[in-house]
Amino acid sequence: MSHYDILIRGGTVIDGTMIPRYRADIGLKDGRVARIGTRRGATADRVIDAGGNIVAPGYIDIHTHYDAQILWDPYCTISGWHGVTSVVLGNCGFGFAPVPPALRERAMRMMTRNEAIGFETMREGMQWDRYGWETLPEWLAHIRQLPKGVNATMLVPLNPLYAYVMGGIDEAKTRRPTEEEMQCMKALMFEALDHGCCGFSYQRCGVPSVQPDYDGTPMITDLLPDREIIEFGRWLGEYGRGFIEMFDAAPSDHDSVEAFMTALARASGRPIVRNILLASDTPRVRNGHRQFLDWLNAAHEEGLQVFGMGFTVRSPTVLTFQDWSLWDGQPGWNKVMNGSFEARAALMRDETMRAQLRREMDTGTVGGVGTSGKPANLFVNDTAGYAELDRYLGRQVSEIAASEGRHIVDVILDVALASDFRAEFRGNAYDTSAETTMEVLNNPYVVPGISDGGAHTHFSVQGAYPTDLLEWLVREEGLLSAERAHYGLSRLPAHMCGLGDRGMIREGAPADLVIYNPDTIRRTPSWDTLEKARDLPAGEWRLVQRAEGLNYTLVNGVVTFEGLECTGARPGELLVQSDA
Repeated sequence: MSHYDILIRGGTVIDGTMIPRYRADIGLKDGRVARIGTRRGATADRVIDAGGNIVAPGYIDIHTHYDAQILWDPYCTISGWHGVTSVVLGNCGFGFAPVPPALRERAMRMMTRNEAIGFETMREGMQWDRYGWETLPEWLAHIRQLPKGVNATMLVPLNPLYAYVMGGIDEAKTRRPTEEEMQCMKALMFEALDHGCCGFSYQRCGVPSVQPDYDGTPMITDLLPDREIIEFGRWLGEYGRGFIEMFDAAPSDHDSVEAFMTALARASGRPIVRNILLASDTPRVRNGHRQFLDWLNAAHEEGLQVFGMGFTVRSPTVLTFQDWSLWDGQPGWNKVMNGSFEARAALMRDETMRAQLRREMDTGTVGGVGTSGKPANLFVNDTAGYAELDRYLGRQVSEIAASEGRHIVDVILDVALASDFRAEFRGNAYDTSAETTMEVLNNPYVVPGISDGGAHTHFSVQGAYPTDLLEWLVREEGLLSAERAHYGLSRLPAHMCGLGDRGMIREGAPADLVIYNPDTIRRTPSWDTLEKARDLPAGEWRLVQRAEGLNYTLVNGVVTFEGLECTGARPGELLVQSDA
């Protein structure tokens, strides 16, 4: 008679591979799926009644910035609250290794602007001085022994790698590396791959950068020439394992981003995963995503392994001028959003600067919070106790501007100044419809996301993307089959990242599973409602959403969440990429 650790009875299995759903019991043993379709009379230490529920692979969140948060939050929430069982760290070229002791504080400050992670939160929560890692192998060893509620894997981030070899962050921004330094970086990358890293990452936004350093200057990777990135790609191809995670908007020697990505894919022969593919109804952005989809199709016809990370989540955006950073990519806004309060306030009051800010806003390229590429549909969400602003509470910026005969930039700046930057504005991350989002998701080379988990925690809750996908496009709109959704949430990202048999339900595969009610799965609070939780180190707050209807999450065969309650189990592993 078969006996299992856990027996999941009566569920409808969607296995992540696009095979049509079917009803079956599943027996789990020693952290793996031991049997699908168990014999009558099978017993178990624990039986889970999954009647009326879907049993699917746990989600793989390939675009996160939990590099700091995983050190104090073993479940990497909010992702862990939404069925994510594996996360990829080290995205966008950002991370905390290799970093010598003298650069620890500087490395943390680097993350305060580009990913909007609080400095005091990092300093208290990471306990860097206590644990003292420096190199990537030491960092991986630390993550391996850390009790985790999710699995984790790690990319080699190029920003700290350049700084480590070239003698500091500022030094790496002011000159190109010597051939000896390039070879040193190659050796360090290979060493990191030997110890389990799954590839390398970079982000190149150009100058000014939309995600700059803490002082508003570009990141190291914003300044890289094409030839150096392609050299890293060749090295990864030489190593023969791993993928490249990247965002690029500023090729130096190619006519377009697509032309550069083609060159990188040809040079490396490795999978390339690019973010961010916006499913936006904004005409300018929509044309961009259609161009990118055409390139994906053409590249795969050539046999290149290139993929896109689709921004498919309905995500409110909340901002104050105390820490909003996603307008840094425009020259004028970069100046007024960085520096001391006094210097910024003076610039905001200067009419010449205001004229520049109006011009930049009118181009429709100051994005992240509004309609048609302009934040006209922002509304004043909180006046922070400034009574003279209460007449604006709940009103759209565009409506205020029209009623007062002013430009929206003047309304935004005057409200920010009158509240000492504390007034809160709110909009949507991007304007999207179900139909436009499906243009992206119907492409076989695109995964849904992007969570950005651990970053921008004052701004958005994109880590709820798996729940939103199932609630919105699968149940409410009926435009996406659950089979296709789970393939995109689990199996396709596992394939892209080289994570072996993760992301699917197969006998012998790791038992990373979610069990949910398809009729009730939803975000709580609702998708357009945000809640503040003061649960970060140093007393810091963040925006949160959880998942209702997600009844069980299992990592390596162990239940980590029952409904909204965490069990306290920490069965997560450091994942080592399988050989390609």
